[in-house]
Amino acid sequence: MCRTPWAVRVSTLAGGVLALALSACSDSTTPSSDTTIPAAEVSEIGAAAADEVDQAVSAVTTPAEVGVVSPTAPSGCATVDDPTDTDGDKAPDAATYTFTLPACSFTGFRGGTLAVTGTITLSDPTPDAADLAVTATLTDLRFEYTSPDASRTYTAVRNGTRTLTGNAAGASLSNAISVTRSAPGRADATITHNLLLSFTPAAGQNLAFGQPLPDGTFVKSGTFTWSRGSTSRTFAVTTVTPLVWDASCTTDRKIASGEIHATLGDGSYIRTVWSGCGLDPVRSFVPAG
Repeated sequence: MCRTPWAVRVSTLAGGVLALALSACSDSTTPSSDTTIPAAEVSEIGAAAADEVDQAVSAVTTPAEVGVVSPTAPSGCATVDDPTDTDGDKAPDAATYTFTLPACSFTGFRGGTLAVTGTITLSDPTPDAADLAVTATLTDLRFEYTSPDASRTYTAVRNGTRTLTGNAAGASLSNAISVTRSAPGRADATITHNLLLSFTPAAGQNLAFGQPLPDGTFVKSGTFTWSRGSTSRTFAVTTVTPLVWDASCTTDRKIASGEIHATLGDGSYIRTVWSGCGLDPVRSFVPAG
């Protein structure tokens, strides 16, 4: 078993962007009028939706510098079975990255702890042609964040695939991911995502393997279904204002602005708004009509 530069990339995917994912845990707000979704449920659904935005952002991100999670986070914690890269594009032909403890335990993150376990199998759909294409298969990829504030503690376990295609001018990521989210004092929820995330670099900038994600914008579309017990809700996702990625932001929350709606069949929706570098997104429920 060995570690490679791709281990750092995958560690960033599984660890660094959990830092971003945790930005989804901000408080939600609801209007005083009657709602079709309880306030607590709005908060949970909004957190799950924003979580997946941040996870998808990570999957588009090219290899990042060491230390994006916290000053004490291990880099390249995953081990890889076969780093062979026939076309030299830094996407392995077929490599399984395994995350285990204690190597993939992150201490000191926002005053808490972060643990990553499970596997990601990366495969190059075009192993004989150098390009920006890779498929990631997630198997029981578990993120467990323990916070001094128990209300922010949660675990997310992901299974499914993400497929990245693109070139220097832009990239698209398709997400077919199922997530089981657990939190103290609440029953587990399952979120099934069928989403497309597209990234366009800012004018004069390009995407390249081996470099951090440049300034640019994300647009998200598709559907996700949130289920708990006998309750199931399916949302259509639209990007009202593109999500602006600020590469110069010095925190783990690099989405500086943007707005996404998750809309139910009756026209009501959950609104998620990012308003500044380093700030948590704010969610609110908007009734139909």
